[in-house]
Amino acid sequence: MKKIIALLLVLAVMSASAAAVSAQDIPSPKEEAVYGILDHDGSVGSLYVVNIFNGGSITDYGSYSGVRNLTSSEKLIIEGDRISINTSAKKFYYQGNLEQKELPWDIDIKYYLDDRHISGSELAGKSGRLKILMSVKQNDKANSVFYNNYALQISLTLNSRLCSNIETTDAVIAEAGGKKQLSYTVLPGKGADIEVTADVRDFEMDAVTINGIKLTFGIDADSEMFSDQITQLTDAIKELDSGAGELLEALDQLSEGMQKYAEGLKEFNSGVEQLSAGAAMLDAGATALSNGLAELTVQNEQLMYGAAAIQQATFDSVNAQLAAVDSRIPALTPENYAEVLSYMPDLSDVKKQLDGVVRFTQGLRSYLDGTARLSAGAAELAKGTGEFSSSAAMVAASANELYNAGAELDSAIKKLRSGLASYKDGTRQLRDGISGMDSEIEKKIDELLEGILGSDERPVSFVSDRNTNVEAVQFALRTKPISIPKAVKADDPAPARLTFWQKLLKLFGLYRE
Repeated sequence: MKKIIALLLVLAVMSASAAAVSAQDIPSPKEEAVYGILDHDGSVGSLYVVNIFNGGSITDYGSYSGVRNLTSSEKLIIEGDRISINTSAKKFYYQGNLEQKELPWDIDIKYYLDDRHISGSELAGKSGRLKILMSVKQNDKANSVFYNNYALQISLTLNSRLCSNIETTDAVIAEAGGKKQLSYTVLPGKGADIEVTADVRDFEMDAVTINGIKLTFGIDADSEMFSDQITQLTDAIKELDSGAGELLEALDQLSEGMQKYAEGLKEFNSGVEQLSAGAAMLDAGATALSNGLAELTVQNEQLMYGAAAIQQATFDSVNAQLAAVDSRIPALTPENYAEVLSYMPDLSDVKKQLDGVVRFTQGLRSYLDGTARLSAGAAELAKGTGEFSSSAAMVAASANELYNAGAELDSAIKKLRSGLASYKDGTRQLRDGISGMDSEIEKKIDELLEGILGSDERPVSFVSDRNTNVEAVQFALRTKPISIPKAVKADDPAPARLTFWQKLLKLFGLYRE
């Protein structure tokens, strides 16, 4: 019995020890601020991370060439890639210098003075026509989650006293304290090619800063806001489809009547002896044609109204979607959409959709103008056949010409019937296709937002895959400034020794001596 009790006690102690070890190995919640000093050409000079925790017992992981407690004098415990400390500070910071110096972005900066390639260090104090080319691409050696989900804010500052005729594209330009600040935004999953040109003298330039952060705007696009417009659009298309069916049926009757009318003209042309009877038949047929075409043109206004409603609803829907993404995008109209969207290649599918509805409206307008002209011609024809009935002798002299005109009219009506049949097929397909528009709009909105903001994945550690409890990661990168070296006089006092925090602030231009 004593042996059993002793065995149970040993097992209990071992289990407690194992549980304690397991609990100690769990990474603590933290934030990572990645700081990098880049050379003039964009290559990484040094890279370190400031890890931020709440106080207490802390466990973290990372492969560092050196670490430093930035909060207190307490000692960090390093065991392989495991860093731990039990601190009384409410907020704890420590710096780790990374062994691997790979960023998610491959940054390349080149300088040209008077079209001659020159290094950043050689450029200091030079004068001439300067061109700066900066390329940002994905670095395949780093975790792709940062490239695909983090946006970059790139800022380049030029001294207005030293630089003139500054030219660039896709930048927000601000004037501050005699300096031109050029700011560029690179969206998640996108690279960038930046070009800046300027006339410079005694050239110097502050550091280029590059800040990376995960975009989490929390935009919730509610597709129900489009429900009223979609309902109106669906109803209009149903009416258009129904009207096209009625129009096609009427045109079938008209075509049949016109064919008979043409046959009558032929008989009339070959039998002048039956001129009076044929003239009466011709007059009746022309009157029927005129009435039929007049009835046909009654639908013109309704058809045009439906087409205008489709076009307006489509533009309203697209404008609402674009406004939800970026309120600065001007409202699209049939007159300006092609020019506005030509600057937005990512919205080519939207442009195709708008091209289709504009072409459809313009085509229908041309068609309706044709039917109006045809109706007017038929009225004139009816008037002529009336005169023809009372003047059979004159009709006999021009019977052959009248027959040829009737044959052409019959051929035109048959072509019109064929075109209207295709148009009817199109309205039917449009009616069928619009049935699932609400779900398609929601899907397209989600795809559009994902392309701008990236996915909703949880933040991952830039330092180590073992850090599974990361709340945020941000990048603050900075090139070396381009400065003219200052001569040091023998009697100049030695510079004051700065604290770590003063050095850190000075590194990023936030500390002034």
